[in-house]
Amino acid sequence: MEEYISVESQPSVSRLRREREREELKERIMDVAREMFLCEGYEAVTLRKIALAIEYTPGYIYKLFKDKQELIEAILHKDTEDLRAHLLQCLTQDNPVERILEMARHYSAWAITHPNHYRLMLFPPPAWAEQKRPLLPQAAVPIEREALNVLTELVKKAMRMGQFKKKYSDPTLVAATLWAGIIGAVLIEISIDPKGRIGVAGKDNAFNDRFDTLREVFLDGFLMERSSVKSGTPRLRK
Repeated sequence: MEEYISVESQPSVSRLRREREREELKERIMDVAREMFLCEGYEAVTLRKIALAIEYTPGYIYKLFKDKQELIEAILHKDTEDLRAHLLQCLTQDNPVERILEMARHYSAWAITHPNHYRLMLFPPPAWAEQKRPLLPQAAVPIEREALNVLTELVKKAMRMGQFKKKYSDPTLVAATLWAGIIGAVLIEISIDPKGRIGVAGKDNAFNDRFDTLREVFLDGFLMERSSVKSGTPRLRK
């Protein structure tokens, strides 16, 4: 009898297929919404417009997201969790400086391969920020602040180990400076087209070259010596 109940309680193949198709459609909606929000502006985009773009009826979209606010919440939550999981891969190094370099590499790699995700995460629509919904006590720390906190702790540990030059004694200032450089390199890559980069700098260097230069500036400028840091940080891929 127990075996019979156990078998009967398992979801049917058709139910599993419907759930999979539902999740795939939600992914498609979020992908289209990210691009439309960035291209047309948050206020100009409606769930009805998104429905037309993916050739579904508006009524069906409203079954998945009750309003645009819920859609943007779902997008930001999913992208935050994806980036967080990507950054966790860099916490395997024992040397804090190597962890810093790996964190920069993983963060940059995710951002330049998910430009729409990254732009929306870094610069959410003004209407989102103006919402008066109360913040939940258990709400997660924004991923950018969380990443900066981790970077600051790594800098503190490296300083305690004597890896930084003594004149750099403020870990929060050093971490914020490094973070600004990482974000700046990413934004140049995803926000300025190649012709624009040539107009500003006279040459459109590959992102890997800019990242390597940032890495060298960090290693040469901040560290006491480089003998303890492995060379040859893996190349980033677009």
